[in-house]
Amino acid sequence: MKYVYDAEKGVTYARIYADYFSLSDDKRLFFYDQNGNDCTNFCSQCVWAAYGGWIPGIDYDTVNENRERIKKQIRMIPSIWYGSQFFSGSNKWCRVVEFHDYSVAAKDLGPSAYKVYEGDWQSFDPSVVMEGDIIQLIVNTYTPYRYGHSLYVTEKGASNQDIKICCHSYDRSDAPLSEFSDFPEIYTKLRIIRYRTAEFPK
Repeated sequence: MKYVYDAEKGVTYARIYADYFSLSDDKRLFFYDQNGNDCTNFCSQCVWAAYGGWIPGIDYDTVNENRERIKKQIRMIPSIWYGSQFFSGSNKWCRVVEFHDYSVAAKDLGPSAYKVYEGDWQSFDPSVVMEGDIIQLIVNTYTPYRYGHSLYVTEKGASNQDIKICCHSYDRSDAPLSEFSDFPEIYTKLRIIRYRTAEFPK
């Protein structure tokens, strides 16, 4: 069955769960990697939410219903793209490069995305960014030859200062994209992918 990518729902999820430790245990849904490797796990969660995996709300009943949906792998692809309450999820769910490659790959089932931009900050036009996009960065101090960080866009804007993102590791909620673009010697390159309607088994 086909499911629309609802960026607004993804943004709502991102804003609730970006600051993970502001939420009590009884409101948390997914595993959080405290070793500093949670950025793509979080972005996959936002994509999952946007495809309808998540029912909005953090009251007791809704949280329990969402935990059941995670266990049943609603809007996930069993053994391929899935998250968990107990670990970071599959490689395609929690690893930067694998997540990108899986998202943009042609396939019958699973999240479906296409590349909007790839290049340096100098050639980047902020107006191409939309809510619900994923931005990935090469971090020179971490993995200088491959992409090593993922951000979820929560607000578009005319400038890098106006564009807002949420991410984990470390946690940011509606931070300006300029927190990264102002340091091109560290964040040397970016790419943006955008999601569209996709098919899931349930």
